[in-house]
Amino acid sequence: MNNKALFVTLIIMNITSLLIATPSWYTNNFANQFSDYFIGKGFSEITNGNEAEAEKRAIQMALNDAASTISCRISGETINHISEKGSDTQAKVEDYFLNETKVKTDLEVMNYKILKESNEDNICYVMIGLPVQDIQQSYKYEIEKGIDKIAQTYQLAKQIATSNPNEAIKKYEQCIGYLQDITEEMKVYLFLNKWKNDLTSNFENLPAQNTIEQKLIELTGTTPKSTAVLVEELLEPVLVKIKQSSSFIIYPFEWQNTGFVSEFGNTFSEIVANKLNTSKNCTRHEIKNFNKADYIIRGKLMDSDTGLCIFVTMKNRQNNSEVSNLIYVNAVTCENIGWNKIKPKDLDKALQDKLALYESIQSDNSLNVELQTEKMGDGPVVYYFDDEPQLLVKTNKACYARLIYIFSDGLKTLLVDNYFIPTNRTNQWVKLPFEFIVCEPEGIEQMLLQASTEKMPDLFVKRIQIDENSHISVIETGLAEQISKTRGIKIKNPKKEITEKVYQWTVFEK
Repeated sequence: MNNKALFVTLIIMNITSLLIATPSWYTNNFANQFSDYFIGKGFSEITNGNEAEAEKRAIQMALNDAASTISCRISGETINHISEKGSDTQAKVEDYFLNETKVKTDLEVMNYKILKESNEDNICYVMIGLPVQDIQQSYKYEIEKGIDKIAQTYQLAKQIATSNPNEAIKKYEQCIGYLQDITEEMKVYLFLNKWKNDLTSNFENLPAQNTIEQKLIELTGTTPKSTAVLVEELLEPVLVKIKQSSSFIIYPFEWQNTGFVSEFGNTFSEIVANKLNTSKNCTRHEIKNFNKADYIIRGKLMDSDTGLCIFVTMKNRQNNSEVSNLIYVNAVTCENIGWNKIKPKDLDKALQDKLALYESIQSDNSLNVELQTEKMGDGPVVYYFDDEPQLLVKTNKACYARLIYIFSDGLKTLLVDNYFIPTNRTNQWVKLPFEFIVCEPEGIEQMLLQASTEKMPDLFVKRIQIDENSHISVIETGLAEQISKTRGIKIKNPKKEITEKVYQWTVFEK
């Protein structure tokens, strides 16, 4: 069991909050009444009488809520849709997952309507609606625009390949970046268009990604590059835009859209951070101090048939402007780094676990639940051995919470079972009643958070004592069987509500 240091010690929590008068519309399900909208809900405390600022924060939370709903639904339905098409469809497991951060960014610039709003007990509550038809048309427009951009950039790169190969390399890399954006946008569009692809003809004259990569191979040669050189190339446009002595937060470089982080992705983000420190005298903030940072930096590693693509984006929090860059890393460089470091450890197994959770995840529009730690924000999460995360949960109505934890080696444990969150603790972060210490083995670890307005049936677990003060509860039967028991309460009583969220982080040795 590798000394699993997930020490579950129940503690007594002091309830000091006053009863919160949450408006009834905030906790009700409006899926039928507003069927033409994607719904998002949010709230924020009104501080110093500034209702406008509270409304702004509540709207941002509602947009995040809507993006999470859209991403989960599309990821789940994409899995089912591709599965129904059978084995003729070639798709990697990573291709199933939608980039939630990109969806959030997309929604921020779309038209939304405030469907309901009220102030209760010094808290601003809002419910927004994003018209499904408008979102569909917006994504179609962006895809068509992106197709034109790829065609023009590709032709220009071919024209200057002989006279200016370095500039041609940049243009080809831009094409790959544009293709990645279109791929994400197509996932949303196909879902909204009921899986009817009426843009096939638009793609006919576009080069395939492997064709572009072959052009890059011809221009970049076969000489491996050092990690330092890769960072220099990647940050070239970023360093021009970032202000001297500014501050930033940086997320670990994510693998595809999975939320997983590899050893190389984690190390590479640290080298990027050091480069910003030395080149621009920047200050790095921890993720929990998100609001103090001038810039938010994200990165992604994207697998390809012939090498690797590394993508970075930097958002200026003052004016919401973004600068991004993508570089292609040839196979020789990847082999020199080591594919076992570039790809997350136990990737295939972790992806299958996540796939199984996404494939059958339940979501109830009236019951909402969120999980948070001091590192969880809007990007991948990394913890190291001996870290002690504090897990907090927030729900919009009284319910029972259950947290199932999947270790990187496949061991499944029950951390919290039927922990009741009363009405006077809703709409606020509540610390879950156990102590948690991160330990070996390294790898991707995942969590399924379930919430139900009715007490959930007991799971089959085996209690294993770690020492005289702590134990772990190991789930012995299949996870699908255990989860189906919980979901069964909805079948027996449709009025009961149940919702689920999937989270993950990656564990490394210090």
